[in-house]
Amino acid sequence: MEKRAVLAIVLSLVVVVLWSIFFAPAPPPPPSEVSEPTLSPSTPPAGVGTPQSTAPLSPGAVSSTTPTPERPPSAPAIQEVFVTVDTGVARFTLTSQGASVRAVQLQAYRTTLAKGAPPIEIAPVPGSTTLPLNAELSMEQRVTSLGQVVFTPSQTELTLSTTQPEGTVAFHGDLGNGRTVHRLYRFHHTNYTFEVSTWVEGLQAPAGSSMLLLWGPGLLRHTDDAGRQGQTAEHPRSYISGKILDEAPKKPGETQLQQGQVAWTALADTYFAAVLMPGEPAGDAVMARRLEGDTLEIGLRTPLIQNQAKQTVRVYVGPKSQPLLEAADPSLGKLIDLGFFSPLARPMLQFLRLLNGWVHNYGVTIILATILIKIAFWPLTQTSYKSMQAMQKLQPKLKELQVVYKDDRQALNRAMMQLYREHKVNPMGGCLPMVLQIPVFFAFYNALLYSIELRHAPFICWNTELWWIGRGICDLSVYDPSYITPVLMGVTMFIQQKMTPTTGDPTQAKIMQFMPLMFLMFFLKAPAGLVVYWLVNNVLSIAQQMIINRTYAPDVTKTAVTSKG
Repeated sequence: MEKRAVLAIVLSLVVVVLWSIFFAPAPPPPPSEVSEPTLSPSTPPAGVGTPQSTAPLSPGAVSSTTPTPERPPSAPAIQEVFVTVDTGVARFTLTSQGASVRAVQLQAYRTTLAKGAPPIEIAPVPGSTTLPLNAELSMEQRVTSLGQVVFTPSQTELTLSTTQPEGTVAFHGDLGNGRTVHRLYRFHHTNYTFEVSTWVEGLQAPAGSSMLLLWGPGLLRHTDDAGRQGQTAEHPRSYISGKILDEAPKKPGETQLQQGQVAWTALADTYFAAVLMPGEPAGDAVMARRLEGDTLEIGLRTPLIQNQAKQTVRVYVGPKSQPLLEAADPSLGKLIDLGFFSPLARPMLQFLRLLNGWVHNYGVTIILATILIKIAFWPLTQTSYKSMQAMQKLQPKLKELQVVYKDDRQALNRAMMQLYREHKVNPMGGCLPMVLQIPVFFAFYNALLYSIELRHAPFICWNTELWWIGRGICDLSVYDPSYITPVLMGVTMFIQQKMTPTTGDPTQAKIMQFMPLMFLMFFLKAPAGLVVYWLVNNVLSIAQQMIINRTYAPDVTKTAVTSKG
């Protein structure tokens, strides 16, 4: 029983680690750098058809074909006007075309580790016909896109500081038929969250009208993150009526609509996200739409009440850092998916941040955290190793019993249980302590794999190239370019295997002999932070095994000799 359980646990670890590293949803390859053509209000973008009336999304629909919104009347050709907003942590580029967002630069996050590398830029994919924060107005079975309206901005530049911690940018445009559409952005210094209000002056919105604010298409980031192991592709994630929803449309043109009390909806990948949070009125539905390939678009729908065609939404565009997300909204920490064991992984991630606040090196932080976890589980591990040693000593007697009772299975089981009682050995004693540690292992594993804190976080790094070693481990979220740590991990795992008591089953022993090699191959391209954790854990396990061998081996041997007498 114990041998099979231990083997099952080890193989389960291999499968989960392999899946999370190599078979997580892969991000799309980064597109080639192309310059986006300036949208002209007199010339509709490619792919936008002639104006037509279409029915809005049915309130009860789960998925449907994307309707083509109606375009407002054409206006004389006006040159596109850009507005730059600097909040100290992000630089926004707004445009008069739809009063939308052209790009957001995250100034604290760089595309690569190269000196002078540009900041991360979140922007729509090249060739997009719409821009982020486009709005669609739905009234009387007609959908009107405000993205084609030519707006006039109140200013072209806004820079926030400690002396000016808050600022606004206003847009207004002609919707036709004597109606004016307004949009007001409100930004805050050193904050990734801002508010956007959109309303139509001179419009009496009939019952059943709504406004849909969109983010997309895509979450394009000109960065090297696409090549990182374990990275996830962009995906929708929403928090509605107390539940997390993260299903994405599978077919191009498919739209999914989920109704309920909306807390937020987001388009995210492993490290960054764009989040829409309803203000006034409250949101009643979220939308996810697949455009082409891996390109997605999300939307937040709010009803237009009291004959006022107005919508206010809070928007977060930035890193998936738990403190920053929860500062924007307490429930927004759920945007970070840490897997089944997230109740353990979240406090572990907080503990890592706290520990790193003292040591200021996440490599050292991982080592210290691994040591503390090992100390916490030291008694359980001792129990497990001691039980495995005792079982190893009893293998000759167990084989004798198997020969004597080879034709009587029940008698064999009774004799084995009697032998265990005589020697005070629990056959599950080596397995249960390992099972109790599995949730902690996976929680810590996911906390390291999906933590933005490890992105571009150095461990042992220097400025010059040193032979084949390179510049050391300068980014714990990617693999060790020198392959020193995964090789050491494989060696320590081999040593640990040789020191660990065997079960005596030749078939299982042969399988276990290949485990260090398998793990070595798995971890060659794994994030260095994970490899450091596993390597330190192996070294501590070897030290613990040496202590146990010296402390308990004589007692076990003595017990076995006494039983013979």
